Amino acid sequence: MSATLSYPAETRTATGGKATKKLRAAGKVPCTLTKPGKPSQLFALDVKSANHLNKHVVHLCKLEIPGAPAVTALRAEVVIHCLSDEIQHIDLIEVDEKSEIKVDVAVVPDARDCPGVKSGGIVELRLRKVKVFCKANAIPDFLPLDLGKVEIEQTVLAAEIPLPKGVRLAVAPNLPVLTVVIPRQMLKAEELAAAAPTDVAAVAAVPGAPAAEGDAAKADPKAKGDGKAAAPATKPAGDKKK
Repeated sequence: MSATLSYPAETRTATGGKATKKLRAAGKVPCTLTKPGKPSQLFALDVKSANHLNKHVVHLCKLEIPGAPAVTALRAEVVIHCLSDEIQHIDLIEVDEKSEIKVDVAVVPDARDCPGVKSGGIVELRLRKVKVFCKANAIPDFLPLDLGKVEIEQTVLAAEIPLPKGVRLAVAPNLPVLTVVIPRQMLKAEELAAAAPTDVAAVAAVPGAPAAEGDAAKADPKAKGDGKAAAPATKPAGDKKK
């Protein structure tokens, strides 16, 4: 688990499109802190702090809001503008560090020694994150998954992910996480190899293929036994009218 970073925040009361636009113009990012059973708390971070939070906070951070004790918050959603890449809004959830929560944790497969990959397969992720139960102060940054024994066309289930002590799955154990699949190029090569002609008859059935030597007469009804065509008839030279 990475260190819990702290950010200075300031309260805000104005809401709506005009208020948030004015806030962003002043170099600040609107944020919302929620907690089940309590009203949402509105605050703002300066752009530098917001960018740092987006880049470095995996799960937990602390918010230093004036007039209140520091709050431990769980990162929920960071909304980024699709064109300018500027942070538009940040949503966080207040949590008790000692309480158990349900959280999404990234799955990071290690395929360096994977037999299936060495055979030409590729890793197809079904789930990039898995929901787990754990205490808020013990959330793993990610869940490493060693593929050292995974063969080609083999699927890894959620139950096969090694979990740290105190962490348990919040999803079905038989939920597929990833599969080592055969690339399309390999499938096409295998299909072509399986469809390749193995005898003369198969070759003759291929359009445009040369006919076999024994079937030359059948292929050309005009051909003679010696393989030469008959010469065209000519008119006798002496057959002229006097």
